[in-house]
Amino acid sequence: MNLKVIVTVLCLVLSGCTFSVPQAESALRWAKSLTQEEAVSTDQQPLWLASVGESGSLVKPYTVADFTVFANSDGDAIAFDGWIIRSVTGFGLKAPLSISGKEGERSFVSGQSVVVARCGSWIWRQPVWRQRCDQGASEIVLDEAGNIQKISMSLGEKVGFVTLRVAN
Repeated sequence: MNLKVIVTVLCLVLSGCTFSVPQAESALRWAKSLTQEEAVSTDQQPLWLASVGESGSLVKPYTVADFTVFANSDGDAIAFDGWIIRSVTGFGLKAPLSISGKEGERSFVSGQSVVVARCGSWIWRQPVWRQRCDQGASEIVLDEAGNIQKISMSLGEKVGFVTLRVAN
């Protein structure tokens, strides 16, 4: 995977955090080490269809630290922590989008724009985990084996929904 995409996603994921210089240096060393087999993608991994608003693309999942990063060589990338989409870059967005918070208050930051929404708890109704937020609902759909088949999350009125679903 393109190191530029990984570093961009890493910066988006970390942008909601305050960190000192030693941590920044550590993060930079970690990002450089990704070219040495830390970002893992296997041929057994299915391809995913990703859409953000009206823009869509085919992406592959990569394991990067505690995230699954769905990315392609065109610079489109979505970081997912297992519950929440944490960042989106590419997909025709004017600026990368960073998301922080899980339940309660959630912040969406893109360029100079910050939108805050209230989100409730995740509710399980087989086979879907659903969470309601001020700007719309999020869903994680599982198959019979418990594997994620679809992830969708509202990014607000300006961007619309981000959706990831298994392509094959």
